[in-house]
Amino acid sequence: MLLRTGTVSGTRHVEPAAALRASGLEGARAFRASAAEARGRLRSLPAVREAAVDLDVLGTFRIVLVEREAAGRWVAGGVEWFVDRDGVLFSSVDPLAAPALRVADDSVPRRSAGDRIDPALLDAVLRLAALAPGELRADMRAPRVRIEAGPSGIVLASGGRWEVRFGGVERFDEKLAVARQFLRNEPERPLDYVDVRSPDRIVFSPR
Repeated sequence: MLLRTGTVSGTRHVEPAAALRASGLEGARAFRASAAEARGRLRSLPAVREAAVDLDVLGTFRIVLVEREAAGRWVAGGVEWFVDRDGVLFSSVDPLAAPALRVADDSVPRRSAGDRIDPALLDAVLRLAALAPGELRADMRAPRVRIEAGPSGIVLASGGRWEVRFGGVERFDEKLAVARQFLRNEPERPLDYVDVRSPDRIVFSPR
C-alpha cells in the first residue's frame, strides 16, 4: 500500500507540496515509511523549527509544521533572507511574512539559507533598524543599517549626509545612548559621521 492521502498544515514560508516532497512520504510504501525519518527531513528545512508526522495503517499521513517566525530581513550578496530571533536565515514563499526591518550585511560576499547570525549582533542591528525617521535627529530622514567588514562595523546611515559608526556589539547599549545624547545636543551641527566605537571617547567629523 502506498501513502496517497493526507494533510500538510502550519505552512506559510514553505509550500505544502514542497514540505511533502521534503518529507519523503509522497508515494512511499506505507509499511516502510518512517514518521521519525520524515520528521527529521522536515526539520532540516531552514524555515522549519519543528515538525510532527503521523502515519496510519490505512496509508494516510498528517504533517504539521511549526515554522520560524521572521524578526527581520537580512540582505547579503544581493539576496534578501528572512531571519528569526535565533539568527537563522531562511527563505519564504510569502514576501510579506517578515517585518520591514532590513539590515544590509556587507561584511561577507554571500549568505545561505540555514546560516546563523550571532544573536547579539542580530539584536543590535534590529534595534537600529527599528528606529523611526527623525528619532535621533530631525535630519535622520531614511535610516538604513549596514554591517561593514572594516573597523566601522555596524553603521547607521541617516539617509542624509551623516552616519553613526558603532564598531562591534560590545557595550552596544552604551554606544547607542552616547550617540543618542550627542545628536540630541547637536541638532543642527553639520556632520559626516559620529564614531562611538569607544563610548568613552566619541569622535565626530567635521569638528
